[in-house]
Amino acid sequence: MIVFAGFPASGKSTRAQQLKQHFTETLQKKVVILSENHFVQNKNDVYCDSNKEKEMRSTLKSELQRLINRDDILILDGGNYIKGYRYELYCISKATKTTQCTLHCDLSEELAWQQNIGREDGYSREMFDALVMRFEAPDGRHRWDSPLFTIQSYDVLPFNEIAASLFERKAPAPNQSTQSLPLTSTNFLYELDCVTQEIVNRVVEAQKTCLIGEMVTIPNSNEKILLKRRYQLSELSRIRRQFISFAKTHPIDDIPRLAAMFTQYLTSNLM
Repeated sequence: MIVFAGFPASGKSTRAQQLKQHFTETLQKKVVILSENHFVQNKNDVYCDSNKEKEMRSTLKSELQRLINRDDILILDGGNYIKGYRYELYCISKATKTTQCTLHCDLSEELAWQQNIGREDGYSREMFDALVMRFEAPDGRHRWDSPLFTIQSYDVLPFNEIAASLFERKAPAPNQSTQSLPLTSTNFLYELDCVTQEIVNRVVEAQKTCLIGEMVTIPNSNEKILLKRRYQLSELSRIRRQFISFAKTHPIDDIPRLAAMFTQYLTSNLM
């Protein structure tokens, strides 16, 4: 799987087509491009409504789960600007024993806007600026963004390196955090609710005595959370609900791992 990320109108779809042509011709591989454009008629209408945007991402993820396999190349063409969403995609690829890499089309905001205004279906200035502000750039130090290829507009795509990242390394073995169990496990649902609520409560309580920049220890885990700023309960609760929704469709058989998983998810979504 190849996951694209970048500002609006930064050249993602063009690069996706270049990859498809190259891998089809040189490797005789089946290449499928799964694009946001397939599911969106009016981009401004979708991205200015959080519910419509969530529905679009959910549809994309469901289609991705249907298409992903270890033989074909699947290209996810979209902004993919949320770290937590890219983490979910990583979990899907890991669960299916599929290799993955990330391509960041790193075009400046000014150039991306110039390309945007030349398009019939371009974003409004207000929506363009909002998406740029929301964008959480990929970081190769994070396993869900790695291997990371950062592409400038004048670059030739590193086809050989991308192919090597997909076909010359082992896929991460699905571990206990990505193995599914039936949702009939009431113990899992109970523990999911309790563990995530305990961690949220821990962060809220720690903020009363800890200083910005200190690490907060997490109950039942070796993980810690860096207090970059003061976090609102509403923000922590929103991320908790997102994680619970994801975890319900990807239950695990190692309950003690829940604390570490939620802590990592929380960290990836807190700026």
